Amino acid sequence: MHVIYHELLPESYLLILAPGRPGQPESVLARWLRRARRSGKTSVWVDCGMLDSLSTEAARLLWDTHFQLQEQHAQLVLVHVPERVKRELLEQELGPASCIVPTLLDAARQAHWHDWSMEA
Repeated sequence: MHVIYHELLPESYLLILAPGRPGQPESVLARWLRRARRSGKTSVWVDCGMLDSLSTEAARLLWDTHFQLQEQHAQLVLVHVPERVKRELLEQELGPASCIVPTLLDAARQAHWHDWSMEA
């Protein structure tokens, strides 16, 4: 899996993923997820719109990031997730699911809701 774009936004960290070569280790994805997690942002957005499928290792990395962010009172938001990728992710389900939204605008709304609910 490749990270083709990343940006530190005012309230979140955005990663846009693209397919890598089959069987290739997910070390690039792991590195970028770690960087996003350490950014201090309350929300990490991962755009999956260019993906056709998700490796078992990539699914596990996303789940691990989801739980690590929860411990930091932050959230992982998956955006533009194709149905096949969603199924592959849920097949590896390790607990309560991360937030999955259809658009980046919905991710922004989710981030505002999450920030507001943490203050209440």
